Amino acid sequence: MTESSADYYRVLELPFSSNSATPLSNLQIKLAYHKALLKHHPDKAGAVAKQSGLADSPSTSSNFYSTSKTDQRSYTIDEITTAYKTLSDPQLRAEYDRSLRLNRAKFAEDTTEVFHTGLETVDLDDMDYDEEDGSWYRGCRCGDERGFSVTENHLESSMDHGEVVIGCVGCSLYMKILFAAEDG
Repeated sequence: MTESSADYYRVLELPFSSNSATPLSNLQIKLAYHKALLKHHPDKAGAVAKQSGLADSPSTSSNFYSTSKTDQRSYTIDEITTAYKTLSDPQLRAEYDRSLRLNRAKFAEDTTEVFHTGLETVDLDDMDYDEEDGSWYRGCRCGDERGFSVTENHLESSMDHGEVVIGCVGCSLYMKILFAAEDG
């Protein structure tokens, strides 16, 4: 996902949650898709705004495509269709969610979190897997080839968050590892 591309969850006005306990159903995604098509269609948007009482609203006087004062962006039919195709396919959605979490982690400025020296964010899929001891590992800048090591137990204990922070065994650097729990 590039920085300039639209967030598919925003395009369809769906909530994004890193917690997979309440996944969106295909029906919810389909309804959001049809609503977005009507809302952003150049010929239908005025009628939709009048029906929903948005036509007289101050937040829509300059742009009736959006119901929010902060989100004044109009999306194209192609953007809406791409968002629907991605979010309705479980494999594409899982890949998109992973890239979205990585992207958001890079730009997050949450000062309430504990500061870790040299925190790097990676995806679990980018790490090497050792079948003998059942762990994922990655080398560190300090030279330790297995400086960062995470096991299945680490992942299970952090499953609700979809991320785990691991310290290097050879220095004071940390790594945030993002992962998605799969059902089945």
